[in-house]
Amino acid sequence: MSEDFDRRRIVREKIEETEEKAEKLLSFIRESIRDYLITVKGYAEDDIEENVVFEIRVDEKKENTSVDYIINLNGQRFMALKCSPGALESRERHLVAFARVVDTCQIPYAMVTDGSRARLLDVMTGKLLAEGLHSIPARAHAEQMLRTAKCIACPSERMDREKRILLAFEVIECTKESCE
Repeated sequence: MSEDFDRRRIVREKIEETEEKAEKLLSFIRESIRDYLITVKGYAEDDIEENVVFEIRVDEKKENTSVDYIINLNGQRFMALKCSPGALESRERHLVAFARVVDTCQIPYAMVTDGSRARLLDVMTGKLLAEGLHSIPARAHAEQMLRTAKCIACPSERMDREKRILLAFEVIECTKESCE
């Protein structure tokens, strides 16, 4: 009995230790990206929304979802950013679904990053546009990109499916070890 208790305690401690390390890494990535957006890419602090929570309704159920950053330019949402350790590709579909359903208009661009790599996506098509931190558009370029973007709502026949995809990803806890 005591041996079983010790094993469970050790496993629980290891899990807690791993979760704590993953949270510290994620905090570091978030801070690094925020600094990069401001100091290198020229965004103002007011351009960046942090951890905005959105309520998603599916079949009489309400769930909350959020993303690390949303870049706003001239009152219009331009890009959703998700910071995530591990395989970036594993978070792309989640972020695209998020950008399609959280606002009246789809947020036109999405980017997932681990702090050293990044993938820029076109939300309307779901296609990869560019890779690398250098592909984060500078503020002036983002303003040009936003001028050509149209306010397009997610089509109603697609909305429910995108919400379900978003919420399915919300229940998956992804750490560096589990998503590589």
